[in-house]
Amino acid sequence: MGRRTAGGDGAGDGGGTPGADPGLARGRGGVTPAEALREKLDVSIFPDELFGENCYLIRRRDTTAALVVDPGLQLDRVERQLREERLTLERILVTHGHIDHVGGVPALHQETGAPIAMHPDDLAILDWEQLGRLPFIPRGFAPFVIGLALSHGMNLTFQDLRLRVLHTPGHTEGSVCFLFGLDCFAGDTLFQRGIGRTDLPGGDMRKIVFSIREVLYRLPPKTVVYPGHGPRTTIEEEMLLNPFVPAG
Repeated sequence: MGRRTAGGDGAGDGGGTPGADPGLARGRGGVTPAEALREKLDVSIFPDELFGENCYLIRRRDTTAALVVDPGLQLDRVERQLREERLTLERILVTHGHIDHVGGVPALHQETGAPIAMHPDDLAILDWEQLGRLPFIPRGFAPFVIGLALSHGMNLTFQDLRLRVLHTPGHTEGSVCFLFGLDCFAGDTLFQRGIGRTDLPGGDMRKIVFSIREVLYRLPPKTVVYPGHGPRTTIEEEMLLNPFVPAG
């Protein structure tokens, strides 16, 4: 929940693992595996009107299979598109546990039966009783159970496709990004010219700077970043222009 859009730099410490290799070696016809993967997917973006949180509906172009990333207050619009296009939701992906990103998770899970994939470290910041009293909470909000506990480097299948989980703590302890080839769904870790807030429970400025520099900035420069708030950007742009975490 929330973002920083101006500020300074800080250095993290500790160990880290580079981001996943999306497969950049060109095959027949000069197309890389990452580019071929992108051709199979279509992404719809649903920003909510209160927080400006982006929920993403990722669907196959060749089948009716779909994934949803961070369903929040815009749940009704997401469910309507799933119904209208007769899509089968295979999994609900959660980048972190703030209410603007998980508000619609329980109802969507109950409606579709799709399992919930989330890093377990963020269960600690979900105060179910307090969240349930919020005036803007979506219908059907209730405690939910993680169906798939995420960890760094985990590969998830989407029919015959694969996505990689990148653990990027800092905005919250359990923040993750989802990497589909050259497309990275980054939650509230990295924004266009900004980074996630670190003044909320589980936030840590040193960790988020380390996550961005040592995980996200090791992705190919042309990787497109789909953030939890605001417009898309690229790794290359943020390495050059992000005022919080310049490259190096």
